[in-house]
Amino acid sequence: MTRRPNIVVICTDQQRTDTLSCYGAEHIHTPAFDRIARDGTRFTRAYAPSAVCTPSRVSLLSGQYAGRHKVWSIGVNTGDDVHMIQHALAAAGYRTGLIGKAHLEAYLARPEESRESVAGFEAGYGDWSGPYYGFDRVQLALGHVNYGMTGHYGAWLRERFPEDHIGAFKTLRPRSNHKRFGGEGYDWDLPLDAHNSVWTADRAVDYIRSHDGQAPFFLFVSFQDPHHPHALPAGYRNPVDRDRVPVPDYVDGELDDRPAHFRLAREGRLGQSRFTGARWPMSGQGEGADFRDVSPEAALDGRAQYYGMVGLIDEQLQRIWDALDAACLYDDTLIIVTSDHGELLGDHGLWMKGPFHYEQVIRVPLLMKPPAGIGGVGGSDWESPVSLVDVFPTCTDAAGLPGPDWIDGQSLFSPDEDRAVLVETVQDWHVLKCLSVVSGQHKLTCYPGESFGELVDLAADTRERFNLFDTHPELRADCLQRLLSLHYPLSQSAKQRISYA
Repeated sequence: MTRRPNIVVICTDQQRTDTLSCYGAEHIHTPAFDRIARDGTRFTRAYAPSAVCTPSRVSLLSGQYAGRHKVWSIGVNTGDDVHMIQHALAAAGYRTGLIGKAHLEAYLARPEESRESVAGFEAGYGDWSGPYYGFDRVQLALGHVNYGMTGHYGAWLRERFPEDHIGAFKTLRPRSNHKRFGGEGYDWDLPLDAHNSVWTADRAVDYIRSHDGQAPFFLFVSFQDPHHPHALPAGYRNPVDRDRVPVPDYVDGELDDRPAHFRLAREGRLGQSRFTGARWPMSGQGEGADFRDVSPEAALDGRAQYYGMVGLIDEQLQRIWDALDAACLYDDTLIIVTSDHGELLGDHGLWMKGPFHYEQVIRVPLLMKPPAGIGGVGGSDWESPVSLVDVFPTCTDAAGLPGPDWIDGQSLFSPDEDRAVLVETVQDWHVLKCLSVVSGQHKLTCYPGESFGELVDLAADTRERFNLFDTHPELRADCLQRLLSLHYPLSQSAKQRISYA
C-alpha cells in the first residue's frame, strides 16, 4: 500500500463483550461486528481506561490515561491543550469527521459552559458543524434514548416531525411492572428510521459516499447505544428473545468482602455513602434504585432490550461496511470497533456502571481490521491486556506517522505481551478515586487514602467472587508496584475544568 489509509473508528456506548457472537454470545448474532473479527484481530482482553464515558473517550482519542489528560470525570470539559488523534492526522493532511456522540464536554452544564449541554441544544446548532476539538466537521447527537434528541440529531428530528410528536417520542413504556432501576426494558414509539443509531449510520454512509479521494479521511462514528435506558424503536424486526438471555450472575453474599459502596449501591442507599459527592450522585448510578427489588422478569426484559440495541447497531454497521465496499475502500481502510466501557446488567447484584471495576464494566469489545499491506493474518486473537489508549498510536502507525513520546498507549499492530493496563474512575476530586491495574493474571483495585481494596486472580476466579486483598499481602504489594508505575496523579489544574450544572 503506497497511500495513507483511510481510518474509521467505531465507538459504541456502554457495551459489554458478551454482546457479540464473535466473543461467544449464543443469544445474539452480530455478523457485521463479526466480519471485522474475521478479517482482522479480536482482542479478548481490551480494557477501558475509565468506567464512565468522558474520561474513557478522551483517553481513546488522546492515547493518555486520565492522570495525563486531566479529564477525570463526567462533568469535566476537555481542555483545548489535549492533543488527540484527529489533531495528529489533520496535521498530516487527513480530513477529520465525527458523527454521533462526542461527550468531550459536560452534558449537564449550562449552555454557556458546554457546547454539549443537553439543555442548551435541543433544537440543534444552527449552521455550526465544526471545527470541534480538531475535527473538521461534526454532526452531534447528545444524551441517550428519549433524552438524547438533541444536537444535530435533534434538529433533524424537529425538521421531520411536529413538536407534539417529539414530545410523544420522549415517553417510554416499561415492559415489566417493577420499581425504578437503571436497567429496565422499555417499548418506544419512535419510528425505526428516526432512531439515533440509524441517523448516525445515515450520516456515516453519506460521509463515505462523498469522499473524493483527494485526501485520506479519519472518521469517528459514535453510537449512543446500548446505554440505558434500554429501549428499541417501533418496527424493529429482530429483537432478542428474552427466554434466551442469560440471567444475571449473582450469588447472595458476594459483596460482603467488597467496599461498603458496593452494597449501598445494590440497596439503593448511595446517599448514605461518604463516596457520594455533594454536587451529583455517583457517576453511573442513582440514589433510590434498590436493585434487590428487581424482579427476574424485569431483569430479563432489561437485558433483552440491551442486547437488542446492539443488534440494531450491528445492522447499521453492515450499512457502513456496504458503503465502504461500494466505494472500493474497505480493503484499504483501517477499521477499529470498540466501546467506551461496559455495563453490569445485574451481574454481581448491580446495574449500570461506576466505581465497580468488574470485568463486565471495564472489559470492552475491541476489533481491528488492518488496511491491506499492514498487520497480520485475519481471524487472529490477541489474549494479553490492551487498552483504549492504544487506539491513537495504532492510527498514527497505520498512517506512517511517528508516535508521540508523551502517550501511554502502544500500537495494536505490535503490543507487548507482558503488559499491565490502568483503569481510573474518579467520582469527585475529594470524594472517590478508584484505581485498578490489570495484568496477565491479576487485577488490583485500590482507593487512595483508604485501607481497603480488591485483588482478584482472574485466571482462577473468572467470576470474581473472591477478594484476596487482605489475605495475600505479597501479591498485593507486587500489583501495587505495577499500578504506581502506570499512574500519573491528577494535578491541581484539573479542578479548573469542572462544568457542573
